[in-house]
Amino acid sequence: MQSIVATHQISIAGRLRLLLAGLVMVSLATATSAADWQGQMVKKNDTPHMMNPARPSEKPQTVSPRQLWEAGGDEDADYLFGVLSQITTDDYGNIYLLDSQLSEVFVFSPHGEYIRSIGREGEGPGEFRRPSDLFLTASGDVAVMQTMPGKIVLLSPEGDPMGNHPVPEPANDGMQMFFSGKSAGKNIVLSVNQFSRQKAGFTMTSELIVVDPSGEKLATYASYDQERDFANMAIDEKTFGRNRMMWTTSKDGKVYVSSDFDAYTIEVWNADGTHDRVIEREYEHRVRTEEEKERNKPRVMFRGRGGARRPETIASDTDRDIQDLIAREDGTLWVLNSRGAYSVDDGVIARFDVFDPEGRFIEEVTIEGEGDYTEDGFHVVRDRLYVVTGFRSAQRAMFGGSDEEAEDDGEPMRVICYELRSIVARE
Repeated sequence: MQSIVATHQISIAGRLRLLLAGLVMVSLATATSAADWQGQMVKKNDTPHMMNPARPSEKPQTVSPRQLWEAGGDEDADYLFGVLSQITTDDYGNIYLLDSQLSEVFVFSPHGEYIRSIGREGEGPGEFRRPSDLFLTASGDVAVMQTMPGKIVLLSPEGDPMGNHPVPEPANDGMQMFFSGKSAGKNIVLSVNQFSRQKAGFTMTSELIVVDPSGEKLATYASYDQERDFANMAIDEKTFGRNRMMWTTSKDGKVYVSSDFDAYTIEVWNADGTHDRVIEREYEHRVRTEEEKERNKPRVMFRGRGGARRPETIASDTDRDIQDLIAREDGTLWVLNSRGAYSVDDGVIARFDVFDPEGRFIEEVTIEGEGDYTEDGFHVVRDRLYVVTGFRSAQRAMFGGSDEEAEDDGEPMRVICYELRSIVARE
């Protein structure tokens, strides 16, 4: 089988996956929201469907986080960022920043002081190449996901190699790629692509699964097959990479999945793999400019005996309706739609739709601050918001963007940390 190098351009939405997880501790007037809600619940095949109107039941709110510290941007410092693709923290407030370009993890104190870097590029113990995601295990190890060949490298917070986390073997001795992961108690939820050789090409199976500490698959939340023909390798943005399946998990073990590019639909699964409900909302697609279409074309390269080649790529005329999902600790679900990401005023990071634990659309929340969704990365862990400046253009250059991007290094990447305060509860 030809080797496949997927230079998947993780959208900034991919970096908003945890935004607002501990943001605004709002006491929602649930009873009032339920009374004013104009949607309806219907059952389809015994599964509840929460059919939401275009507008929420409550008035909108706006919040402005306060800056605490800033790191990076100084070439004389003891560190220099490449492309920071993920951020998480431990129970002591220490911060772990995954650098996908440099293949290492930077560790900072809660006050923004550089402590050390752990991990490095390679194939030995504690080493990885082009990592795609970062999370902490239930035992406190730092788990770094390598995309291809897929593996989860474990490190202690001090950087000692702790082996690899067991994962299921790929079917039919095929190839396996890992895109994202998250702890779910002692288990781990994984987004996996598997490839198996066929006569004229290969089959790609995209799965969202949960595995236990021994690597045994416990449940499959979603699975999709795509047939690829070596003679016609056109790549459609709507079914490529993270656009095929967007997901997150909640504190109580529920898994939220958006798998339709052109629909505001979210499937909710229980931890045991059973269907809980479906959340839908009336929504009109956002039409892209030609520049936006070009910027969102998939970047993929195939390597084989005949050398490297780029396949034809197809970009959508409209944005993906749902750009990101954030399950908050208070049980609400925050959804970033295409207008909340791209059609916002200056000085606004993003605008989110808020759903209550039942799946009712109750509110819109606008986040003010420095940041451009098309260029910067955003992460929220617990009570802090991290803005990674220049993330998207740096990532496009790393993954073979335009010649202009590759030649222009731009300003050094920075991380801006904001403290997130609660806002006054509704009366």
